[in-house]
Amino acid sequence: MVFTLKQARLVKGLTQKEMAQKLNVHVQTYMKMEKRPDDVTIGDAKKICEILNMNYDFIFFNSHSTLSRVKQELHST
Repeated sequence: MVFTLKQARLVKGLTQKEMAQKLNVHVQTYMKMEKRPDDVTIGDAKKICEILNMNYDFIFFNSHSTLSRVKQELHST
């Protein structure tokens, strides 16, 4: 199953404020991560996946992700 970052957070029953606290970032910073997950650093993506106990492929490299399309284009050339 594939999730957006927001969906993954909601499945785990966490608020944006709780996620921000767990990541040690301001809530506005976390909100930007949800709006633009393709801009999340690899380090933050790993932390998010650990907090949510989900594989990063389900959140950051799914079929809706720009990162996924870039990855596929690189492998097809």
